[in-house]
Amino acid sequence: MSRPLEKSIPTLLANLTQSLESAVEAAPAKAGVLPPAEDLSLLTTKNEIFLSYIQNLVFLIVVKLRHTSLQWNGDENLEETAKLNTEVVEKLAELRLYLEKGIKPLEGKLKYQIDKVIRAAEDASRPQATNGSAKIGSSKVKGGKPVRSTRRDADFSGSDASGGGSGNDSDDSEDMEDLYAAPNQNALLRAGTEDKKESQRKDGIYRPPKITPTSLPVTFGKEAKAERKPKKAAALDEFIATELSSAPMAEPSIGSTIRSGGRHTLSQREREQEAERRKYEEENFTRLPKPSKTDRAQSKRSHNTFGGEEWRNLGQGLDRIEKLTKRSSNSANLLARSRKREVQDGPRDSGQQPGSTFAKRRKT
Repeated sequence: MSRPLEKSIPTLLANLTQSLESAVEAAPAKAGVLPPAEDLSLLTTKNEIFLSYIQNLVFLIVVKLRHTSLQWNGDENLEETAKLNTEVVEKLAELRLYLEKGIKPLEGKLKYQIDKVIRAAEDASRPQATNGSAKIGSSKVKGGKPVRSTRRDADFSGSDASGGGSGNDSDDSEDMEDLYAAPNQNALLRAGTEDKKESQRKDGIYRPPKITPTSLPVTFGKEAKAERKPKKAAALDEFIATELSSAPMAEPSIGSTIRSGGRHTLSQREREQEAERRKYEEENFTRLPKPSKTDRAQSKRSHNTFGGEEWRNLGQGLDRIEKLTKRSSNSANLLARSRKREVQDGPRDSGQQPGSTFAKRRKT
């Protein structure tokens, strides 16, 4: 009885395996389950991690709601939900770590190559004219940049068309375009590897280091609007905050902001600088150098003070008043000459005779 059973089990297993394989082949393939063949693995991985993060986040919300409902109902089986909550939070932290420390740095290093691949894919998807005569003079796209076709390319295309080898050349050009758009694997290496290779060459010839092409940072939205806005005046903000605002605010102790015998008061910026200086000295157990005697003397000369008082504004005011009240020399001469004009009569020959001015100016 055992021998027929031993012979029938292998046959049953073989039939079962064959039926399962045929069923799998006959079943329709689900679209979207497997990643596409032609794609970037980095972007696909990023999308999958984002999707898993959102799923775990939704599951965490469900667990929180379930825990709240159990608390309201007075159920004692709260340890299981608490454990599940901890596992979901750990999974979210793990996915966030993958995104922040794994995907984001790689995407920053390969941003230039990814942009080239996307640009090449967009150019390939656009409808292009199939006219053979237009291909000779048109621009060819390589790596996302248009390149003018030369007469040499036209000669090559004409000779290839006559020889019947245009198909191979088109395949070669497509391969070259793929190579132009391929990501640079050297960007993933550290900078020290290239320096070691260059140091091994001791021929005395200077070779400049290779720089990885990167795209410039671009600001959008709020950052660009903030840059276009005019800068606010610190003095005006301080005046509004201290004089016009009714909100409570911390004030320094009375007398701590008075300088130069009450003629100067420390502003908010100066107080912040002093606090920063004090904090640095306390943290580093050192004293920063204070202004020397020469610097203090120069500052006093620039302020034009004497006896504790400032005399600069007084001199400026006198100079300004004198400049405004002073008359020009030409106007003063004209006014004096008009007042000194002679008005005596002519018959007694004591006044100015007609034509005397012309006679004086006449050249003899």
